[in-house]
Formats: sequence, C-alpha cells, structure tokens
Amino acid sequence: MNLENAEPMVADESEKLAKQRPEEIARRYDNRAGYDLVSWRKVGLPVYKITVHALIQLHKSIPPIEEFVLKTIKAGLSSEQEIGGLLGLEFVLVREAIINLRTSEDIDLIAPDPSSKQVWKLTLKGERTLRNLKIVVPQARTFTIHFDGLLWHPHWYGQHLESSLLKPRELKQGMIEISPCQTQKPELSDLSLIEVDRIIEKIESESRRKVKREQDLLALKAIDRRERLYQPALILIYKAKEGGGDPQVAFVIDGILSEKHETAFAHSNGVKKHRIFESLRVSDSRHLVERELGTDVKQSLDKSETLKTEVTSVQTQIENVQKNIEQVQTDEEKVALEQKIVGLQRKIAELKKQQSSVPIRWLEVYEHRPLLEKVLNDSKERLLIISPWIRASATNSNLIRQIEKLLKANVKVFIGYGLGEEDEKNAKTEEKIQRLAHRYSNFYLKRLGDTHAKILISDKKLAVVTSFNWLSFKGDPNREFRDERGTLISEPQKIDELFDSYMKRFNEQV
Repeated sequence: MNLENAEPMVADESEKLAKQRPEEIARRYDNRAGYDLVSWRKVGLPVYKITVHALIQLHKSIPPIEEFVLKTIKAGLSSEQEIGGLLGLEFVLVREAIINLRTSEDIDLIAPDPSSKQVWKLTLKGERTLRNLKIVVPQARTFTIHFDGLLWHPHWYGQHLESSLLKPRELKQGMIEISPCQTQKPELSDLSLIEVDRIIEKIESESRRKVKREQDLLALKAIDRRERLYQPALILIYKAKEGGGDPQVAFVIDGILSEKHETAFAHSNGVKKHRIFESLRVSDSRHLVERELGTDVKQSLDKSETLKTEVTSVQTQIENVQKNIEQVQTDEEKVALEQKIVGLQRKIAELKKQQSSVPIRWLEVYEHRPLLEKVLNDSKERLLIISPWIRASATNSNLIRQIEKLLKANVKVFIGYGLGEEDEKNAKTEEKIQRLAHRYSNFYLKRLGDTHAKILISDKKLAVVTSFNWLSFKGDPNREFRDERGTLISEPQKIDELFDSYMKRFNEQV
C-alpha cells in the first residue's frame, strides 16, 4: 500500500497505527513470501523544504464601482462624464476605476468604423469578467512546499505528517539518515508545474482563511531556499530464504507500508549505497547459533522455519478472503467467507502451538525487546545477559530499576560486556551498573573484553543466542544493518550447557 493511493482511514484507526511500537509494526509486516524479516531500524527519510517564486493568476471579486463601470460601458456609455453622471459618482472615482480596468485589460479604447473617435469598449476578457463578476490579476507569489528526496518530486504529506518532519539536529539518537536518490539538491527543472499546483491547492484548502483564494499557477520562476528535513519512518530489511538473492527493503511511514518509497529506494541502488547486502552476509544468524550450540540444532530450526512459512501462507489466505468479503453481493456469501476465516484462524492457532513446542526455534527480530522485558520481570533464580556494549540509550533508568528489583528478590544476575565506552553518557551508565554490583553480592558484573556474543538466559526456562545487542539495542546511527534474528532454546539441558560455558568466563581471573 502506498501513501497517496491508500484507502482513507478514519482518524482513530490512523492514530492507532501511528502509536504502535516498532516491534508491533515489524511483526505485522513479517509476511513477505520467500523472505525473512531480519532487521528493523528507525530512520529519517530525506525531505527538502523549498521556497518557490511563482507567477499566478488571482481571481478576485470585482469591486462594485468597477462592476457598474463595466455595465455602463456595455450599455453604450463611453465618456467618463456620462458614466459618472449616470452613477452619481465623483469624476476621480470613475477615473480610478477606468484606469484599473484598462490595466487589467478588461476595457480598451477602440475607434468604431467609420469613426476616428476612440471610445471605451469591453474586451473579450472584460465580457468574461462581467459575466463572472470576477477579475483576473497576474501576481508574483512565494510558496513553501516539500520535496521528497527519495521519490524525487514535490510531495504533499498532509498537516499531520508535515508537523512531524525533523530538522537534522532533531534526529533522535539511533535514527539512521537515508540518503536522497540524487546527490544534487532539487532544481527548478525537477519541479512539475502540475504537481506544484496540486500541492498549492491542498495547502489553500487546509488554510484557516475564511475566504479561500481562487488562483491559477502560471509559471515557476526560481527556487529561493532548500532546507534539509527528515521524515520519521521505520525501515524493514528482508533477507531471501534461499539462493542468496538480494535483500528487499521496505519503509513504514505513520504505521503504513509505502510501496512508492520501497520502489524508489530499490531504483536508486539504496541496498548497495547503504551496504546492506554486505552487512547481512557477514551476520548470518544460522552460523552464529551453530557456533554456540553445534550443528545438531539444524533439525529443530528447519522445523521452526517450516511452521513459520505455513503460518505466513495461512495469513495470506485470510487477507485474500477478507478482500473477497468486501466484494460479495449476498449475505450468504459473506457468512460463508467469514466462517472460512474462522477456520483459517484456528489453523494458525494450531500451527503456533506446534511452534511453541519446538525446543529450539527462531526468535524474530521484533520478539527480542519484549522478551527482555518479560525476563526482567519473571526471572526467579538466575538471569544472564551477555552484550558487547552497555549504552545509555538502551540501559536506561527503567532497566536498571528492573535489575535492582530482581537483586532484591535474591535472583542471581550475571552481566558480561565487552569494551568500555568513551562517550560520557555511556560511561556514566556503566558506572551506575558498577555501583549496583558493589551493593549486591548476588550481582556478578564482568568485563569480558572484545566479545561479540549476545546471550540471554533466564532460569532454566529459556536461553537466546542472537545478533541483537541486549544492552544497546536503541542503537548507533553508524551501526550496520545486521541479521538480528536469534535462536530461542527451551530445552533445559542445552540451557544449562550454555550457562555453564559462560560461567567459565565469569570465573576467569582478570
């Protein structure tokens, strides 16, 4: 679905989509045939705020005096004295009205055959003005519009989205800047008169003026300013299941998938420009779990993948049936299709039940953060987190409070991390964690050096091996796009084996 051709939504529905957590949005769009959703990030899409100098025709209501002057000339009066005498107006007012009408080319001095004396007559334009009681006046105007740097044309975002556009300094921490499709800034030749006119009409229709201007855009004369802005969005990275094909990249704006931005990104060679293919190739999630747990996990992962494919297929069937419901004519057909959806939903529930029974399964990229929040609440005996970095954006006050709550409940907490951070905020967060470790004897904090492992273990219930950075997941705008799926293990023996292997690292002397 693209933004311009999408069916209109009621305000409540649109607002609900926009307020969804990124993980919920990613889950909703994890249904692309032949591809796995392996990463999502918050991004800023390129937008230019452009000031354009233009020439317009302004349709104005004709002043009453000029209207009466046109009518008297139409009736055959010509001299200013005759017109003033009939209307009972002062000569100076009649003179001023005639000058205005001559300037706007509504009247002209013409000598009727065979007379050589010129008299005032209505021009063709004047005839139209009298019929419509409107006068058309050329005028120079300045307009401010937005230009989409990925679609590379003027774009109307609507008041809601335009108010959310960010200046460069407002890009939130962790948001990645998506490059425009062209290196140069927009020029006058990139602006379509028809597109700009359409946007100006929408701006005018949403203005607060009681009387809307009636105007025609005649020409675009120059671009005065080009200010760089960013539209908040979510980027979704899809990796081909088989064959090593190119990844696909989608964008979600205000909760809605934008096909136009996906197509523009592909045509501008965005995958290569942002080095997405290379990043995914060196961060294969299957190789990661096999390195930690051995190759005997393959059978369980293959079964998990098969079940996920079946769920996606049934979900697609449900979407197709829902579209058919909107087109059927009779109530009987509608009821039959609704019953079919109920049956398909039961099938999905059964498939998901089978998924949960698999002792080792894929953990989707959008499942990580909710799972971390869950184990911070539910762990009873032990919690182990291995993460290369501790960063303030992810290891915030709320997470530290949750850890302390576990410590007060006598849960053993083990955190292993890599190298320290030079960034002041991150260093202060590391200090907070260290102070907590000094206060509680059941808190084991260990700097493991240059570790790339990302491990989560809660009691004997679950373990996760992943590419997801547990304590820095809100990110770094310079971080590469990686395959951030993980593997969820619910087999107690394997959980203990993984836990014991990391306990050896914790017990090593510095």
